[in-house]
Amino acid sequence: MQSTHQFNKKYFKKLPVGLIILFVLFAAAIILFTYIMHEVLQEKEDAADNRIFSFLAAHFISPGTTVFMKGVTYFASAIFLQIAYLALILIYVIQKDWKRSVEILVIGFGGFLVNYLMKLSFHRPRPHHPLIDKLQSFSFPSGPATSAFIFYGLLTYLVWKTKLSPPFKYIAGFVLVFFALLIGFSRVYLRVHYPSDVLAGFLIGFAWLLFTVWLFEKLKKKSDSELPANPG
Repeated sequence: MQSTHQFNKKYFKKLPVGLIILFVLFAAAIILFTYIMHEVLQEKEDAADNRIFSFLAAHFISPGTTVFMKGVTYFASAIFLQIAYLALILIYVIQKDWKRSVEILVIGFGGFLVNYLMKLSFHRPRPHHPLIDKLQSFSFPSGPATSAFIFYGLLTYLVWKTKLSPPFKYIAGFVLVFFALLIGFSRVYLRVHYPSDVLAGFLIGFAWLLFTVWLFEKLKKKSDSELPANPG
């Protein structure tokens, strides 16, 4: 038992700090998602969701804001994201960056598949009295929140991998992540999702993006290390 403990201690000491942080973040996202799922689907807990709806109705809802939120939510619609992913892939294909093109395709299509499977697994009804046409699909988790976090998080990652100056990277990253969060808020504002749906969608999107980016970075490092040395 002591030898096993010592081995584990030495093993974890050798793990990179970045890998440990990624694992903790991934695990935290999955655990929190599981907790929300239990509360809203099994315990039928919706008091916090309804309090948020009441607050928005009292302080935020207005015709002008509703029009604005309808415009915001479009940027996580299926048709927009399909075009955006295709355009992004074509940009890297033109640059002959095949690896990056495949990464984007897998991340985007995989995110769509995760959304689809989630919708088949959980049957939470939509909120009552939406501010747009009533949707017939189920509510948990929010597909647009998941898709927005994956797509705009991916854009943040791609910007970070460029040679742009660090201040620009930070500003671009902040704007993209903020816009993804705003899309999630728009779904709650328009009453097509509960706040817990959106939070769960963000968590799943974050976990998927974190896992796929880590996986591709690991595969790239392995591929580069296996390339023959330049004889020149």
